[in-house]
Amino acid sequence: MRLNITNIRPSDFGEYHCVAKNELGMTEAEFHLMEHSPFIIRPPGSTDINVYGTKPPEKESYEDICGPPTTCPECPDPRDFKCKDTIVSLYDLVGNLEIKPIGNVSFTGLPNRTTDCVLYAVGKPVYHKYTEQLYGAWLKDPAARNDAMEKKVWATRENDTHRLFEFANKTTYRNNVATKTYRLERPFRGNAHVVYNGSFYYNERNSPRIVKYDLNVERQTAMNELEGVTTNGSNYLYTTEINYMDFNVDDNGLWVIYGTPDSNNTMVVKLNENNLTVQYGWNISVNHHKVGEMFIVCGVLYAIDSVTERNTKIRLALDLYHSKLLDVSLAFTNPFRKTTTVGYNFKNKELYTWDRGNQLTYPIRYHEIGYNTTATEKADDGLNPQMQTGYDIYNDHDAETEDVR
Repeated sequence: MRLNITNIRPSDFGEYHCVAKNELGMTEAEFHLMEHSPFIIRPPGSTDINVYGTKPPEKESYEDICGPPTTCPECPDPRDFKCKDTIVSLYDLVGNLEIKPIGNVSFTGLPNRTTDCVLYAVGKPVYHKYTEQLYGAWLKDPAARNDAMEKKVWATRENDTHRLFEFANKTTYRNNVATKTYRLERPFRGNAHVVYNGSFYYNERNSPRIVKYDLNVERQTAMNELEGVTTNGSNYLYTTEINYMDFNVDDNGLWVIYGTPDSNNTMVVKLNENNLTVQYGWNISVNHHKVGEMFIVCGVLYAIDSVTERNTKIRLALDLYHSKLLDVSLAFTNPFRKTTTVGYNFKNKELYTWDRGNQLTYPIRYHEIGYNTTATEKADDGLNPQMQTGYDIYNDHDAETEDVR
C-alpha cells in the first residue's frame, strides 16, 4: 500500500489512520505527518515502528525465481476482435432496441431537463463502513434542505422492514449510534430506496405500491400504484434477485426502474416527487435479467454488466430524454463481489453501493452530452475518456474514508 501526499500545509500535520480492504482481507497502518526541519538536531516524534499484518517476503532476484526469460507468442491485433466482443454482447442485452411509452398510463408530462451529461470515468471505490448484512441500504439526501440534513445518514436493515434509522452524521453512523428511528406505517421491500428532499421513498413489501414518507412530519404523505408491476414470485429486477423496484434520483428528479411480468423489458418512470404521479414512462427492450444493476445520472440510464465479478464494465447508456444509445465503455469494480444496490448522489457527484455489507462510494466524472455543439467543440471538450485529466475535491469534515484496492 502506497500513499502519496502533496501540497502539504501546517494544518495537515497530525496522526493518520489508513486502511486498505478487499475480499481477501484488510491492512491497516498509522503514521504521523510532521515537518522535518534541517535546523532541528533530533527529529521530533518517536522512532518506534508499528508493523500491522504479515510482512512482505524478502526480496529475491527475478533470475532466481523465474529462470531465463522465454519468448512470448505474438499477440493478435486487438482491433480484430474488439468490435465483435463489444457489439455482439451489447446486442444480446438490447436486441433490436425498441423504446415506447408505457401502455394504459396517463402521463402528466415530462418536465424540461435540468442537466444533461454522459459519464466518462468511474473512480476507485472508497470504503466507509461494514455491516453484517447482504441487503442493507445507506442513504444521504442530495437535495437536503439545510446543513444538518445534509450531514445525516439513513439506513435500513433487511430483517427490520418497518423501521428507518437516522444518524446525525457519518461519525455516529460508523459507531452505529442512531439518533432517531422512524416507524413506517407500511413495510418496505428490498434495499433500492432513496431519501430525497426530506422524504423517504420506497416500494411497499409484497405490493406494486410506491410510498413517500415525509421525515419532517414523520408520516406517509403520498402513495401510488405503478402499472404492470409484479411483486411476488421470481420476476426480480436484475441478477441480484432482491428488488422489484429500483428508486433513483438525479439532478432532474425522482425515477423508478422496474420489470414487466410478461417480458424481459425494462420499465422506467419519471415521478412527481410530491404526489408520486407518473410524469412519463418508458418501456425499453433491455433485458434487465442479464444485468447486475442499473442507475440513472442526468437522465441517462446505465447498466452494470455484473455485480459479482471483481472487474466488470458499464457499456449500456441510454439517454431517456432522446431515446438514444450513447457510446460508453466504463470500467467498474466490485471489490467484495456481491453488490446488491447502486445509487447516485448528484450533490457529491458519486455512486454509492452496498457490496457484501461494505458501504462504498465511487467518484464519477462526466461532461455534457453535446447535442448542440459542433465537432470542433466536442474535440476541444475532450470526449475521449483517455484524454481527460483533473479531479474534484469534496470537503466532508465528518468523513473518514479509505481506499479500496
